[in-house]
Amino acid sequence: MLKIMYLLMMGVMMSLWGVAFGAAYDEKDIMKFMNDKEVKISSFSKNVQQKILESYKDVALKEFIILLFQEALLDFLNNDDFRCELKLIDHFKEKLLKNQFAADEKNIEEYLKLLRSLHEIDDIFYELLSGINKDFFGLKRLDTKKSVGHLYFKHEDLLKQNDVNALFEGFDKWPDESNQCAYEEFMGLKRRIRNIKGEPSKNLNDIKILSIKAYDDELISLDTYHRIQYLREKSFITKRDLWLSNYFDIIFKAKNVMIPLSYVYKTKNIEDEPNFSSERVRRLSSLTRRKLLYRKYDQTQIIQLAQVLQKASRRMGSDPDTISKPPILTQEFDVLMEDGHRQTYVEQIEIDPQSQYNLARRLLRKDILDLQVMDEFKKLKVTFEDVIMASLETGYISLEDITLVVRYDDLWNPNEPVWQKIIQFTFQIAGYASFYIPPPWNVVASIALGVTEGLIDSQFKTGAEHDNPATFIE
Repeated sequence: MLKIMYLLMMGVMMSLWGVAFGAAYDEKDIMKFMNDKEVKISSFSKNVQQKILESYKDVALKEFIILLFQEALLDFLNNDDFRCELKLIDHFKEKLLKNQFAADEKNIEEYLKLLRSLHEIDDIFYELLSGINKDFFGLKRLDTKKSVGHLYFKHEDLLKQNDVNALFEGFDKWPDESNQCAYEEFMGLKRRIRNIKGEPSKNLNDIKILSIKAYDDELISLDTYHRIQYLREKSFITKRDLWLSNYFDIIFKAKNVMIPLSYVYKTKNIEDEPNFSSERVRRLSSLTRRKLLYRKYDQTQIIQLAQVLQKASRRMGSDPDTISKPPILTQEFDVLMEDGHRQTYVEQIEIDPQSQYNLARRLLRKDILDLQVMDEFKKLKVTFEDVIMASLETGYISLEDITLVVRYDDLWNPNEPVWQKIIQFTFQIAGYASFYIPPPWNVVASIALGVTEGLIDSQFKTGAEHDNPATFIE
């Protein structure tokens, strides 16, 4: 561990934010990158986290690394010349070296793990940065003088479908990560390549074949050829479906933009909160619900998803910023009288609380289906879990609320019989069962089901005995 003079450290700390004044982004924006959504670290193990925290016990040292990273990130956001992803690691490395920190691949990876362990960044940002760090140093370590193999087959069918000159025009020299970005040019090349059927190619070996042809035709240099092969074989970008620009858009335009004005809950220790966002989508998969949200949706779609739950909460009367009156069902009757004229009668029925909840729940389901048919969502399968995760991401609900909000779906979810769901949601008060709407606000609204305690006996497994004359919207 480097020994750094504390007076010098503190002096630099005080001046780090000086460059931010008058910039498009400032230190308040940088705070948006702090993790307040992911309870558990899914990117590396608990043991690794503990080892990292053991290695960096010095508070001042940790704060200094955090501030160096935040300054590098702020410069990256505010400088048009820094738009390329590799530039962020490059700039962070320069900051570290300038302040006498070790700044090789291994050490920078440690700093990134430290930032994640301290919740200064989330899993999504950590994984993006870790991959970029690996590529930044991997591209520098390449043996770019190694000879290129020959094409043992002519591959005429593949060459017929691809204009090699046009494909590699962005690689007449290697991108400088300022005017041109290596990632951007490579992914553009990958998207433009066609297979022998003239369809977008999914075979990465086609890139190798066409790269050899481009080198043989002197369209690219030997150095460029080897760098392209590194990105093809060893970089994580060929499997990526999220980029820094997309991530930044969600952070700045969707994350915590729907926090209710009356919201009062404050997270004291994120690691003590429910683990919904960090739960894996599939067994043995590293993909969590939050990572899936970022991969499936952009910032506009995330807000639209959260608004579905917001509307449902207003209908239920549980939105913290909304005073909701009981819904009234109105119906007109034109009744034929003896003298031949018609008399109009109007009947108004105030919906009982249970029916109000059921109606809101059904409309929530309808809103999800309505989203599904919109052009923006047609190629996506919208799930209720996505709606919850989007609501958490936008700040409309908190981590504390997750366990309750998940239950919005339970009464239409057919995985369990009705009687079993009622048992799970009820308890006995003076011989009657009370159902608690699971609102996302700590404002618990009790709704009388109007059934006697005998109705929740497990012997009634068909649900027919649950008919409630006071509740007409099931």
